[in-house]
Amino acid sequence: MWLLLGGSVAYWGLQLFARPLAMPPSAVPAGEARATQVDLGRLLGVAPPEPVAAPEVAPSTRLRLLGVVAPKSARAADAGEGVALIEVDGVPRTVRVGAVVDGELRLLRVDTRSASLGLVGQAPTQVLEISPPAAPMTGSLPPAAPSPVVLGGNPPAAAEQMQPPVQPPQGQTMRPPMYGGVPLAASAPNQPQMLQQR
Repeated sequence: MWLLLGGSVAYWGLQLFARPLAMPPSAVPAGEARATQVDLGRLLGVAPPEPVAAPEVAPSTRLRLLGVVAPKSARAADAGEGVALIEVDGVPRTVRVGAVVDGELRLLRVDTRSASLGLVGQAPTQVLEISPPAAPMTGSLPPAAPSPVVLGGNPPAAAEQMQPPVQPPQGQTMRPPMYGGVPLAASAPNQPQMLQQR
């Protein structure tokens, strides 16, 4: 019983609070029909205007050379080896020597920084060159701060920074350091120390 009640509340809650999906802008509601739009000029006998052809864009502005893989030897270049990366209308394409680039235009030759295009068996009609690389950015750094370390010697301020050894208060004597009841200063530095056994 409680399960049925919980399911009913969940269903109606989703129906009330869920947002419907938006209709895409290209969809037309069923009540609106596009057939009601009538071209009155055509109905009254006016001739439609002739379509204007889009101006033809020169191939040189549509093509851009992005990169080349040029052969190293003149013999390989004459044999028709090489690949060019050419952008046609904003879309980069890899083209081998002899392949069609655009329409009847073919890649005829690839050099170190250029590619020659033209019709088969004719002289190149167009030469695309790789745009020169941008000049490297140069800048200047701020002057370096002086180093606090003096190489090859002590800094002159080191003598001023040295402090005199600590003196014991008057009336007291300093005891030498002890190890196992024997003063360390009493033994010779290079001789082993003998400890007394009790």
